[in-house]
Parts: sequence; C-alpha cells; structure tokens
Amino acid sequence: MRSTTTLNTLSGCFFLIFWAVAAEVVGAFSPSSNIISTRRQRHLQTSIAAKKFNDIGSAQEVDGWTSLTDDGGVKLKVISTSSPDVGAVEKIDLRGKDVTVEYIGSIAARNWNVQDVIYCWLPDQGLPSLAPELFEAFEIDGKRLTNPKKFSVKFIKEGLGILKDAKQATLFEAAQDLKRSEQSHMEGTVFDKNQFSFRPGKGQVIQAFDLAIAEMKVGQTVSIVARSDFAYGSKGLRVGGKVLVPPYATVQYDVTFIEVK
Repeated sequence: MRSTTTLNTLSGCFFLIFWAVAAEVVGAFSPSSNIISTRRQRHLQTSIAAKKFNDIGSAQEVDGWTSLTDDGGVKLKVISTSSPDVGAVEKIDLRGKDVTVEYIGSIAARNWNVQDVIYCWLPDQGLPSLAPELFEAFEIDGKRLTNPKKFSVKFIKEGLGILKDAKQATLFEAAQDLKRSEQSHMEGTVFDKNQFSFRPGKGQVIQAFDLAIAEMKVGQTVSIVARSDFAYGSKGLRVGGKVLVPPYATVQYDVTFIEVK
C-alpha cells in the first residue's frame, strides 16, 4: 500500500505538464465500415513491418493463438480448414480483389493489462502527460481501473493529482462505465452474424479484419480476438440507437474465408 505522501510526491512530479490528446475518428457501423486512429495507424504500420506481415510463422504464438500485432492487440487462431491440403497452398495476393467471409461476432473478455489501458482508455481522458508513467507505477490494469476501491476518487486526487472535483468525478464514472458495460454486454454475447464481401486494405472493415484476412486461406475458419483500438474503439457499435458493442469492448469473430474474386 502506497502512503499518501508517496501519492502526493508522484502527483507533484507531473501535475503542471499536460498533453493534447488526439481524438479517434470512430463511427457507428457494422463490420463493413472503418475505424481510423492516427496513433493506431502508425502503430499498426510498425507492427506490420516488425513481423513482415505476410509471414505468420514469424509472429509470436501462444496456446495456438498468433499475435498479429506486436502488442497483442489482435490475435488469431485457426479453427479448421476445408481440406487437409489447404495448409500447403500459398496465400493469395488480395490486392485489388474482393473477398467474401461468413462470421459470427461476439463480446470477448476485455482482460486489459496496464499497457492496454494506456493504449485504449487513457488517451481519451485528457490527463497530464505523465499519466501513463503513473498508471504503470501504480499498475492500473483493467481490474484495478474498474475497482471502485482501487481507482477511487481519493486515488484520482492524491495519486493522479487531479484537483478539480468535476474531473475527479468524470474519471471515476468513466472507469465505472467500463464495469457497467461488462455487466450489460457479457462475454459471449453475440452481436452480429452475417456473410459479406469487402476489399481488403480499403478501410471497409475494422482493422482486425484487414489484418486477419491477409493471413488466411480460402476455406479456413479462424477465431479473431480484437482489442477495442483495432475494433470499435471508444464509441462502440450502435445500430438503430441500440448498443451492440459498448465503448472499449474487446470482440471476437469466428470467420470463414468463403471465396476471393
């Protein structure tokens, strides 16, 4: 347990320094639409370069899950193939072609670590520039963030150095909104089931889809788990006023690659 003195010391180190946070451009859409975040685009480009995008064998694999980004923001697991020979077939060059997929989309466990909180949630909160360092120091992962005893108004004041009562309340409620969304949209809840066609790399789908389809072969069925910054971001997905995917949700897609034209 850190003492109040320690909290005040840490908060004093950064209180006068502020950052300007760029807002993510996010729309309400089905999986045939796009989310663009300048910060995430740069990170995505770095990820692709780092893992030589078309060589899935070079990516880190744990328990059958392959990370398609260098920070684990998108993971893929092959479920089945249409024939024993599919694995030996070269992946198709999808540039300028349309692909058809069939999918089921569901809510997945958020399971944020500290870096996930910093990537996904923190940039939208308008906090001082050293907030990421404090979140790391206090190990504010998803569980701590949504725990009202850990991420309390008192901690926000004394640990993060936020002195305005209104801002303290806003941050506390923003964290509790995450907890409420987990209760209203529980893990495993199906929000979409469809078959559709799109052109990879043209911003017609969420980033996780573009990453995954580049690694798939026709006939394969895979599971994709996508963190919010590679899926529906800080706005979530609404259709007809109904919240299908809440803000900052991690989603899972079971996708079958039907054909390419």
